[in-house]
Amino acid sequence: MNKSNLSFLLKEIHSLTFVNPFGSQRDEIEERIIKQLGWSEQFGPMNPIFTKEFNQVLHWVEQGEKDLLGGMAKDFDSILQAEQMASLAYFSLYHKLVDDLDGLIAGAESDSVSNRKVFRKIEAGIRERDPLVHGGRSVMWENPDHIFACFYQLRRAFLCLFNEIVGWSEPIRALRVRVWESIFTKDMLSYQQWMHESVGRFPTLILGPTGSGKEIVARAIGLSRFIPYDSKISQFASNPKESFCPVNLSALTETLIESELFGHRKGSFTGAMRDHAGIFKTAGQYGTVFLDEIGEVPESIQVKLLRILQSGEFQAIGGDSRSFYEGKIIAATHRDLNQEVRQGRMREDFFYRLCGDQVNTVSFKEILSSSPKEIDHSIHYICTKLFGSDGALELSSRVVDKLQSVLPRNYSWPGNFRELEQAVRNIIVHDEFVPLGHTGGTDNDVASIYSKSLVSLSQWNQMYAKKAYENAGSYREAARCLDVDQRTLRRWVLEAKGNLPK
Repeated sequence: MNKSNLSFLLKEIHSLTFVNPFGSQRDEIEERIIKQLGWSEQFGPMNPIFTKEFNQVLHWVEQGEKDLLGGMAKDFDSILQAEQMASLAYFSLYHKLVDDLDGLIAGAESDSVSNRKVFRKIEAGIRERDPLVHGGRSVMWENPDHIFACFYQLRRAFLCLFNEIVGWSEPIRALRVRVWESIFTKDMLSYQQWMHESVGRFPTLILGPTGSGKEIVARAIGLSRFIPYDSKISQFASNPKESFCPVNLSALTETLIESELFGHRKGSFTGAMRDHAGIFKTAGQYGTVFLDEIGEVPESIQVKLLRILQSGEFQAIGGDSRSFYEGKIIAATHRDLNQEVRQGRMREDFFYRLCGDQVNTVSFKEILSSSPKEIDHSIHYICTKLFGSDGALELSSRVVDKLQSVLPRNYSWPGNFRELEQAVRNIIVHDEFVPLGHTGGTDNDVASIYSKSLVSLSQWNQMYAKKAYENAGSYREAARCLDVDQRTLRRWVLEAKGNLPK
């Protein structure tokens, strides 16, 4: 590679190293590199995780690195060029270790032997590339422990967002970009150098319609937190798979919410037969507490949560000592929190503490409006998750064919991804799916009741609730979809089935 092309490559890789991998800027940089440097068939088998173009980028990085280490590094002696070579070294080493990182993520996080093997590869890679880093921005390069922790986080985050947030429509792509920023901020270099601990503790608020994947987003953020590595014991400070703690607040009474979150002492209330450590006590410094349906909590709980958000301080029910939570809090709701604040159901100070980092999920209707074929990808993902990869293609094809035969034109999927998952289950098990609000061929269905000239509001509620329950698969999910109390919905469903007197 001549000096002109090498200079171009250094400039572009310097930009690519710390860019959002799901944003359009990455695509633009890759396109410029390939257009300038061209194509070569000299590299190995394609990594299916990346695009064909990105594999070409990795090929040219490898070629450029060989030329620099072969003696051309001396031709680039400015401060800016030194920083560019440091970026290329960092970029190259990370991608050399992708398979090793995947092995750790797949299940060996607590395996000190596996950790040590990868760490030694990092040390060797640093020594090999030291001529490129010398004189550049090398604060991280001087600490192999920190580099390992950064690489480990980057790969976990990429795989979480790539594999769990399904689809490639523009709304989904924009969501991935937003979630990546929630984890790393827009300035990834500064994040990795000195912001990783503080940003990792920022609260995150996830808003979106029921069934739109808020917990999936929360889990992706929680499992992607920065976790330090200690080479002396060959261990990370925490196992991310064990540190995500979800709590559905809408399913608990006020006393149970307080006990579940903050803990209680024996005898502090009726039924408190022993001491109980709440989630904020057990989650740990690198844990993440996910508060689902935050819009449902009473003001008394908001006050206690506000205290944690402000200072990390909390107190168990009946306890007389203070405890401190140092982890992350993620909250989610389908409610309009601005309206909740205006109507006095949510404290204004509590809301502002939550909304500094906000992520909005998108409805399935919005996704399909952008890219109708996304439903095929989503069905294949659901089938893979439920039944494994072997039969996913055949099963997903069966589901797609069935939905095409029963779905009304431009069906809006009011239950979003959750409704689609239940549709897949219904079709696989019973070879049937009745969309919410449409006829399924019985006198008891919503459409037949609607067609009658006179029906009571009570009867309508009962049959609509029954149909929602059948589609959702559980009382809890149906209640969430219809935004009613779970006990009320259950009563309506049972009345519709004739199990209770009307």
